[in-house]
Amino acid sequence: MANYTKRINEFASVLTPFRYVANIETLSEAQLNCHGYYRGFLCPHGHTIRDKSYHWCYECVRKISNNNCGFDINYIEGLYKHRLLSIWSKIPVGDFDECWEAPALTTTRIRFPSYRSATSKNLAENISAHKVIYQCAWGDVGKMVVTRTCGNKACLNPLHMVSSWNRSFPPLEIHPFEHTFDPEKLMHSADNNLKETPEPIMNTKYQHTIQHPLLNKNTPDYDDTQELYHDSYAQEFSS
Repeated sequence: MANYTKRINEFASVLTPFRYVANIETLSEAQLNCHGYYRGFLCPHGHTIRDKSYHWCYECVRKISNNNCGFDINYIEGLYKHRLLSIWSKIPVGDFDECWEAPALTTTRIRFPSYRSATSKNLAENISAHKVIYQCAWGDVGKMVVTRTCGNKACLNPLHMVSSWNRSFPPLEIHPFEHTFDPEKLMHSADNNLKETPEPIMNTKYQHTIQHPLLNKNTPDYDDTQELYHDSYAQEFSS
């Protein structure tokens, strides 16, 4: 746990403030630009609004900052779905506090879509396995760095990974955690995508954050009524 906090402290010095924008999905490109955002390539979770400088996904960062680590592969965007199924089939999933070692994946890079796919000739690029898994379970952080808190280079347990947006302590479990296909859910996902305005299915599946008892009381869940700047409490972690 001490190593996790150390990693968060290291990231805090270069943290980019999150800029909350009310009803951001209704803004025009010009209005998004004024706030430092743009509509870019779909992230694995179906979002398109990204930061102009570091290309992190707006909605994914909100999820990460709420300490939510979880996904259901059946509702991942189609471009990523089968790639992630193949990757997860090679990971020996164990207890949440253990390292899930998959050296066959971590000793090479994986061809995977990214924010660059919108402008690149190639749909996919070479990305480290741990960043692919982080973006699946936590969220898309664009060009920002993802590192392991356990120090085990073969580990692909998402709870052992952090970026600048993670809280001081990780949740106790991944929830939801569905890494295999379910025909009924796949059909539900396909039907939903045919709707003129698809429903945000996964938003209702994330449980309330399971916090470590020592989590700083000044790291609240995201408040839609105010702009939340992460550096205000990141400094407290490093003091």
